[in-house]
Amino acid sequence: MPRWPIAAIVVVAAGAALWFARAHLVKFHLTTLASTPAGVLSVDATHIDAANDGRRVHVSAMLIAGGPARDAQLGVSAAAALLLRNVEMFEWREHCSSAVCNYDTGWGAPLDSGKFRETEGHENPPAPFANAEFAAPGLRLGAFGVDAALLVAQHAPRAYPVNEAGLPPNLAASFSAVDGVLYAGGDPAHPQVGMLRVSYRVVPLGAATLEGVQRGSTLSAK
Repeated sequence: MPRWPIAAIVVVAAGAALWFARAHLVKFHLTTLASTPAGVLSVDATHIDAANDGRRVHVSAMLIAGGPARDAQLGVSAAAALLLRNVEMFEWREHCSSAVCNYDTGWGAPLDSGKFRETEGHENPPAPFANAEFAAPGLRLGAFGVDAALLVAQHAPRAYPVNEAGLPPNLAASFSAVDGVLYAGGDPAHPQVGMLRVSYRVVPLGAATLEGVQRGSTLSAK
């Protein structure tokens, strides 16, 4: 086959892909315009108008970042706008009704057993890690920088399965992964008090709409 028809096919295919991406973004923008809340100004994502500083604005564009969101402590990273770490412990729990308290064990956010009415025999160890949020560097929505607090409030995170491969050497021997969740301190099938469960969620990059206060060139939560 001559070379020029192949080149023509490549050019046509690339043009079609570009047209599709632009059409998708235009459709997304029109949809969000229709749903803009009263009292909120919908603005051009490609241009920052200083006259809108301090106003609540509505912006639709492609959410991009300058690098991955990263939990340096556990060595987990994601090509996402935001990485959220959730830490649970298999622990003693207290259930009190009037003067009577009952105790059982289960997974949950780490509890300070020192505040229990009956601490003896119901001791929870301190958790070595806490819940945390990790924003990707250089977050932008069109021409706007983005306050990560807006992402948590306005976009539902999705589960992000991980494994122990990226953990630092001092932690890799302590953790195992089951169904994309990290466990430490024992057998996940037979948890004991003090065992940890660490899971992750992400807010993805891509087409997005955010509502916030324009502060200079940044879309802020307040």
